[in-house]
Amino acid sequence: MPRQPRIRRARRAATPAAACATLVLAAAAVAWNHGGTVVEAEPVVASAPAENGPTAAQQEEAEQAMEFMADTEQPEEGLTPREEDFYLPPDPLPAGEPGDVIRAEPVEAFLDPLRADRFPADVWRVMYLSTDSLGEPMAVTGTVMVPTAPWEGGGERPLVAHAIGTHGLGDQCAPSVGLTRGLEFEAPLMERIIDDGYAMVVPDYEGFGTPGVHTFMAGRSQGRAVLDSLRAATRLAEAGVPAGSPMGVSGFSQGGGAAVWAAQLHPDYAPELQLAGVAAGGVPADLYRVARSLEGGAYFSFLGFAAIGLDSAYPDLALDEHLDGDGAALMADLEDDCVAEALPKGMFMSLDDVTVSDPLDTPQWRERLAENLPGESAPTVPLYMYHSVLDDAIPIGQAAELRDRYCAAGVDLQWRKTYSGGHATSMYLDHQGAHDWMGDRLAGRPTHSTC
Repeated sequence: MPRQPRIRRARRAATPAAACATLVLAAAAVAWNHGGTVVEAEPVVASAPAENGPTAAQQEEAEQAMEFMADTEQPEEGLTPREEDFYLPPDPLPAGEPGDVIRAEPVEAFLDPLRADRFPADVWRVMYLSTDSLGEPMAVTGTVMVPTAPWEGGGERPLVAHAIGTHGLGDQCAPSVGLTRGLEFEAPLMERIIDDGYAMVVPDYEGFGTPGVHTFMAGRSQGRAVLDSLRAATRLAEAGVPAGSPMGVSGFSQGGGAAVWAAQLHPDYAPELQLAGVAAGGVPADLYRVARSLEGGAYFSFLGFAAIGLDSAYPDLALDEHLDGDGAALMADLEDDCVAEALPKGMFMSLDDVTVSDPLDTPQWRERLAENLPGESAPTVPLYMYHSVLDDAIPIGQAAELRDRYCAAGVDLQWRKTYSGGHATSMYLDHQGAHDWMGDRLAGRPTHSTC
């Protein structure tokens, strides 16, 4: 019997947890999704750095970014002593398999900084075993939620991994921290998952909360952390999520990259997981091309995050050897920042401003960037990829090329190109389409490939 959709809870009139209300309202005037149809158009090319200051397009990008930051309440730097105790893994790590739970504790998750609006779910903060970029065991933390309302659909309650987008590098930016403080700006997207009755797991990724520097944009590490979070959710006895539950993965931006890596690694790394679909938006597939597009623009700090993250994942990259004094100071500053705090520090910079030599064109960096280029093997799970033509941070062209590689390999893929707005706007306005697509997959409905 088909599941009857639940009536959504009335949302608070001004939920600050979205951290983007003004941004989305302003963008709504130009959001144009053509009734959900796929629209072909020429990709927007990122504006090149101007020799005599930012261009008008870059200035507009900066104003949108500053508007986003003005609406974003920043977490206090660092963790509380109690949080530090939880996030410190045992040394040595316990023996076990990827996805085994190391520890867990019940917590409350909030939708707003006043902590007046709770997720209608039982919530646990968890630490579990996973595998890093070099194939070594690691500990990752995350959040597991199971709605308090009974599942009204057929079969087992589905489980969705929500792969977060760019949050920053500081431990306080991790979603398992932000959710307990009511400062998680993707909470409205997570709320849709819970409101539809699905269990949810939100992985923190490597080095996010746990010791070490967050390995931002290290694809294999992020993909494995996502897959192992699904395993961990089913192995957390208190949650009661069966291992045979239908599962999905959804993510945008950094999370879109993590999602496609989870889809690609799934057949060999976690074939027992009953993945029904993977939705990935704003995917930074080709890190070299994304990095070049970020130079001279409003989002240069994202390039800084990626340089720091990849250097943390691969010690042979030796980022410090390429930085000048200003670059070393900037990277050290970014290491404990959340995204809104970091953005203004790098606005309109390029690598020439912070390096003595360009690391991206060295053999070591090109080899590692190639290792983190998805598309070398074909996911066996249905895939939904979406991208705004107007994305001002992640160029749509390189994501479309990944689509082409997957289509050529026979992947069951639906591609949606939208005109919803810039990068942050697309995350919110295009999510509903991805969520609806995922609902169809979890319900066992047929796919409609656009390949």
